[in-house]
Amino acid sequence: MSPTTAAKTIRYVAYGFIGFALIWGLAPYQGINWPSRALLDLLNWPFGDGAPVFTQSEMWLSSIGAGLTFAISIMLIGIVAPAAERMERNTIRVTMGAFIVWYLVDSIGSVASGVPSNAFFNLILLAAILVPLVLIKSDDETG
Repeated sequence: MSPTTAAKTIRYVAYGFIGFALIWGLAPYQGINWPSRALLDLLNWPFGDGAPVFTQSEMWLSSIGAGLTFAISIMLIGIVAPAAERMERNTIRVTMGAFIVWYLVDSIGSVASGVPSNAFFNLILLAAILVPLVLIKSDDETG
């Protein structure tokens, strides 16, 4: 994958993360949080058995998680994608390591919390960001 294509893919993934964060971030707002309830119900398979109202802890932790996801997305767009275009190997390695750590902590915690379906969804997100970073090749390397 060319550096330009990898950077473009990373940006698209980041925009997807932003959409996810915006929906997740609605959790504390009881009157308009139905998209957040549906999203979290989907992630806690099977769909359709979610709680009609979030607890205070769920709303608070959703705010934290959505904020962090949005911030990471901005870093992907503003730091990682340009670094991919410039083939900055250290930034690429650090990003890959950070996402692997996120995956392990989030997925192990999800399984321990009784929500193993989230580990599966995390794997999809992990692949979405790692694939372009792993497949990136400089123009010299691609021939």
